[in-house]
Amino acid sequence: MADSKRLTVLKKLCVFLAAEVTVANGYKHTLTDAVFRGRMFSTNNDPLPMVTILENIDPDRYPRPAGGEHEHVTTNEDWVLLVQGWAVDDKENPCDTAYELMADVRKALAKLKQRPHPVTGGPENPNYLLGGLIAGMTMEPGIARPPIEQVSSKAFFWMRVVLKLVEDPNDPYKLN
Repeated sequence: MADSKRLTVLKKLCVFLAAEVTVANGYKHTLTDAVFRGRMFSTNNDPLPMVTILENIDPDRYPRPAGGEHEHVTTNEDWVLLVQGWAVDDKENPCDTAYELMADVRKALAKLKQRPHPVTGGPENPNYLLGGLIAGMTMEPGIARPPIEQVSSKAFFWMRVVLKLVEDPNDPYKLN
């Protein structure tokens, strides 16, 4: 069976970041084989730098109906994801490397919103809105933190990324 739309979006987002964020593409970091889904923490065995994507906890959200009485019901909602990254420490200025990694991730995510040039047509952007899987995206500035004994032994950042997701709750596997 095919993946649900949400899992498809997460997988495509991870593949995009892992392929886009490389030194060869003009970034300061390379995330090839270092972008993961659903992981809250990093371990000493994980690569550095590393990025994870998981859903943001939102306990104050009012529950929405999961299905509909009509055949063609869709939901149009903000799906809040938490993007986290861990970087190699700078002992003198611990957050510096986390800021740089966050800048690379923000730069890459911004490309998901770049349309082809309206006048010249410009090159196609196959990654625009993740190939049409999402209807929009916003991101917050993010926060960089030094290593914190109870949380992480490495400098890290986190930021919320909000994807506008249109889906059919009666068929969560439908991609369009």
